[in-house]
This record gives sequence, structure tokens and C-alpha cells, in this order.
Amino acid sequence: MRKLTLIFWQIFYYLIQIALRISAVKILKMRLKAQKEHPTRWKERLGETNQVRPTGELIWLHAVGLGEVMALRGLINIILQTKPDVNFLVTSSTIQSAELFSQNLPANTTHQFIPLDVHKFRRSFLSRWTPNLVIWSEQEIWPGFVNDCARLKISQVWINARMADRAYNSRKWLKPFFGDLYAKFELISAQDEKTAQNITKLIKPHPKQHIRIDGSLKPAAPKLKPKQGIPPQIISVTEGRRILTLVSSHQEDEKFVIHALQKISKKLRPILVIIPRHIERAEKIRDQCIKADLKCTILSELRENSPSSDVYIANQIGAPAIWLPFTHLALIGGTYCDINGHNPWEPIQFGAAVLHGSKTANFSEDFKELLISGSSTEVVERDHLVRLITQTTFDKQIQNAGSLLQKKLKAVKDLSNDILLLLK
Repeated sequence: MRKLTLIFWQIFYYLIQIALRISAVKILKMRLKAQKEHPTRWKERLGETNQVRPTGELIWLHAVGLGEVMALRGLINIILQTKPDVNFLVTSSTIQSAELFSQNLPANTTHQFIPLDVHKFRRSFLSRWTPNLVIWSEQEIWPGFVNDCARLKISQVWINARMADRAYNSRKWLKPFFGDLYAKFELISAQDEKTAQNITKLIKPHPKQHIRIDGSLKPAAPKLKPKQGIPPQIISVTEGRRILTLVSSHQEDEKFVIHALQKISKKLRPILVIIPRHIERAEKIRDQCIKADLKCTILSELRENSPSSDVYIANQIGAPAIWLPFTHLALIGGTYCDINGHNPWEPIQFGAAVLHGSKTANFSEDFKELLISGSSTEVVERDHLVRLITQTTFDKQIQNAGSLLQKKLKAVKDLSNDILLLLK
């Protein structure tokens, strides 16, 4: 029965690929018009490119979006320490991930947009790049590519894997399909115990490969390189003052911190920098600040004679790399709304003290470790944030966070050593 179910879903997926091949160009041109595909590189999604494969061994790594792709840089750099001659091809799906990754490209690394999961496009891609090892990250796994690589006897690894109960429940009714797919990985590195358990349940009754728990890759990602610096007029008004940066913010996060800022006297008030998750929201955030009687400047509109502000909205791509080196306190966005948190490790790498709300399900294990080790502070009430901003020093917390970061780096190094054993 299991075999018949598997055959049914494989045929169903094959039919989806046929439909996608017929409509691929039309779909991509619609996405191009909507600015969801790269204007000059969109044909990479059809497996077409002018890029030439470098000579020697090549590891192909794939992740879907900005955060996942940027996290791969740490693993790449650690592998290069052991094997400096190996080449890397990194693929992703979003324009933003391509732009920021290109600004922070590791050595020996090329970026491409992943082709649509259609046989013709896959064949073109794989025949050009002929990877010696494939690494899939988080939840972005393309069945057609996985099956093709298995047929070509290319070793495949799944790293940074995440599968909460909700994701497992959405897959379990397709257990034969996903179980067969996941069984093709020679090594699976999960972020947490729950993920490892759920993947194992899908692969049973015959899990052959090694499933291990290594935590998240994101602590190992190197610091981002800023494309531009802080404008000189900003440096002059921020000198000697505390900077509180709200990183990857959403409306609820902004409301929380803006109302807290209102309660602090101008003499003690830090400069607030808001880095919105979606930069097109900058004007709405400014309106919210003005209603709260806070002077606010959108940095893309800054002029030489612009007056100093209480709040600066950083609406540039790569803004964390610009502002975090100057940040004293970093409030993690998404932790006051149903987004359930963003990456807390980036501010730690720059030596900022991390504050956050209670909604952290997206990085539950990371935030749990940070809190237990005294490496972050949970802030639920606005009055608590006011006290922390005006009265608290964070030297011990920053020291604890640095020690935890080193522990995480060692775990990624151990993982990289085991991955290299599969390189053929």
C-alpha cells in the first residue's frame, strides 16, 4: 500500500512539473512585471546562465530567502578553513537574498537563482554545474532536484533543518512521498530535538541516515559588510549618546518601543533607530512617530541641513550592517507579534546587548539558550524597557553572549568536518 501511495504522489508531482514547464515563461514574466524576479537574471530560473563552472570540486548549497542564505556564509567560511580549494555555488529564490549575498560573497563562491523544479531546467542546471555535494538548508527542498541528484549518485545533506509539529502534520498525510525524499539524504542536521523526532517519524520504518542535532547555523554567519556608512551629520548628533536599534521591526514592535520612548525624558532618551523588516513601510512608521510627538527622519530623505531627530528609520538594504556596529541595545523585531521573532545572533556578533519580547517561536531554542545563559533580556512591559534603557548596564550579558557564540561556532565546525567526509 505504501509503495502504491508513493507512486501516486510521484506521478502527481510529475504532472505538476509538466504544467509548470508549459507556463514557466509566462509565470516568470508576470513575476518580473511585479518586480519579484531579477530584471537581467530571471532566465536563471529556466536553467540558463552565462556563468562558467569553476574547475575543481564544487559544493552546491541552497536556501530560500535572505536570512537562510546569509546564514550559509558561516558554514562556507569554516569549510574553507579546512579545504581552501573547494568551490561553492549558492542558490536562492528571492531578489533581496541575491543582492545582499552578493555584497557579502565568501571566497570561491558564485550565486545563482535556483531554476524552477522542472526536468528540462534541472537537467540544464545540473549538467552545467555538476556538483560534487549538495547541501539543502532549512525547509527549502525541491523534490525533483533531490531525486535527480540521487540518480546521479551525488551525496546530499540537509542542514539547519526545522520541522515543528504544524509542519509535520502538513506532511504526514504524504508520508510515503516525504519519507522517500528525506531518506535520500546521507546526513540530516536538525536545529532542535522536536525537528529530529518529526523527521524520523516521516522516514520510518527504515531510517538509514544519521539524524543529529546541531542547532542553528545563524550564530556562525560572519558580520555583514556595509555597502555604505552612517552619514556624517548623523555621527555628529549620535556621538556620546546611547543608540537603541529595533531590528527587523513590524508594527507591533514599533508601537511598543515608541510608546516606551515617550516615557523617557529628552535628557535620558536614547536615539532610536528602526530597521523595518519591510522597508516600504518607512512612511507609515514616521507617521506613527510624529503622532507620538517624536521627531523622525527617514534616512533615504536625509539632507545636510536636516535637524536632529529622536528616531531614524533605516530603509536601506543591508541596514543592520550599517547600524549594529554603533548600537548599544538591540531590540529584536517580531517578538511582540505573531511573526514570533527574527534572528537574535546578528546584534550579538556586533557586541550589542539583546532585548526581546516573549513571542519567539521561530527561534525558540535560540532564545531559550540566550535567556538561560544570561545572554539576553526578555522585556514584556514598556515600563521595564524604560528602566533598562535608563538604568541598566549590560556588560555581563554581552560577555555571556560572546561565550555562547563561541560554543555555537564550534558546533558548526564539527558539522562541517562531517559534511566534508561525504565530498566525492
